[in-house]
Amino acid sequence: MSTHNAGQSSANGPQGPGGSLAIDAPIVVDALPDGLVPVQFYFSDLQLLIPTPWAFLPGPGRDQYVVFEWSVRGARPVDTPPVLLPNPMTAADFPYPMQIPQAFLLNSAIIDLTFRIHNGTPNSPSVDSSEVVTIRIDRDAPGGGALLPPAIFPIDPITEAYLVANPLVPMEIPQGYLGREVGDQVPMYFSDMNILPTGAPTLVSAPLASATGRIFVNVPSEVFRRFPGALWIFCFYRLQDRAGNINPMFSLVAQVRLQTDLPPSNYPRPRFPQSELHPNGYLTCSTQPPIWFGVEVFIAPHADIRSGDLITLRFQGYGLYPDVNPDPNIVETLTHYWDEVSDASGYAFWILDVERLIRPLKKNAGGEAHYTVSRGGVIIGRSASRYVPFDRVVNTSPPPPNPIYCWIDGNGPEP
Repeated sequence: MSTHNAGQSSANGPQGPGGSLAIDAPIVVDALPDGLVPVQFYFSDLQLLIPTPWAFLPGPGRDQYVVFEWSVRGARPVDTPPVLLPNPMTAADFPYPMQIPQAFLLNSAIIDLTFRIHNGTPNSPSVDSSEVVTIRIDRDAPGGGALLPPAIFPIDPITEAYLVANPLVPMEIPQGYLGREVGDQVPMYFSDMNILPTGAPTLVSAPLASATGRIFVNVPSEVFRRFPGALWIFCFYRLQDRAGNINPMFSLVAQVRLQTDLPPSNYPRPRFPQSELHPNGYLTCSTQPPIWFGVEVFIAPHADIRSGDLITLRFQGYGLYPDVNPDPNIVETLTHYWDEVSDASGYAFWILDVERLIRPLKKNAGGEAHYTVSRGGVIIGRSASRYVPFDRVVNTSPPPPNPIYCWIDGNGPEP
């Protein structure tokens, strides 16, 4: 401790060991009240304030240096590089801004942080020391990088009657993930397609109030009504802690059958123009253009479809025509904003993800398409469904068990 302030009266400030004065602890500007520093501040120098002056500030010709002591619990303390203070300094210079180099923030740790004022030289034994502030650096996402099990739907199927009776649907998140803490949140992603999400979460749970016990997230019933005509709804989730670390991997997918009410059909059915050239209305090996390049779904104009209306097309594949064995992986949702000028003759959607959506439709399979019309974010109507048969068996195919199917890379057996 400083030789010049030993024995000073406690009226001049808090006392350290042996009765000497201790300077107020530094303030970590961006730390939360409990000392946790959010992850967004780990990528630049840590901003600090020395809140109050000490007894003898640097005057003209009097050098003083600040050295911060970075004491990670369980490790030996480390000093930051000394910083020469300006002189002279007065009480008007406080709170005085300082920084800890970003290199100190690279690892998760609990740190007891203090600083020393060295008189004359950076290594002078004549020092004043501050009180301690404890902070936490957390770079570890909850879940520990493990594969997260799927969420749990409360019932299967989710019906309209259930949604009416339960305006908040309790989804359960498996509780045993690594690194769980109070304040963790669950970003959840809902979709009518079994593909990894690419956008923002549908909703984020409230912070967890406990680090143990079952986890339930109340999902508004309206989330399940966003997918009119969908046969399933899929859910992925991630985990995020108070620091802002988020699990890099999505959970395994959860799926549930969906049986929600649809508005009455009041628009014309969509069409599959390629099938109209086949005598039986099939999409086959002879389809032009070939189905392995894309499948067209055409929406005719209608007096009640206006410029700016959102057309949302849904395509569903079935193992057996027309609507037997729906495949939850053969689902596509496409959107288009109607323009009364450019769409005066109608609009053609194209299903282009043919490997996922068309190739699995092999023999006597089916596809279904319908669309909804939204105005101002509200669904105002829908079309009836159009079903189309798919059959990729070539005319010269031998009898089962090894039929030959047509595809872009040539005809041949497929598993």
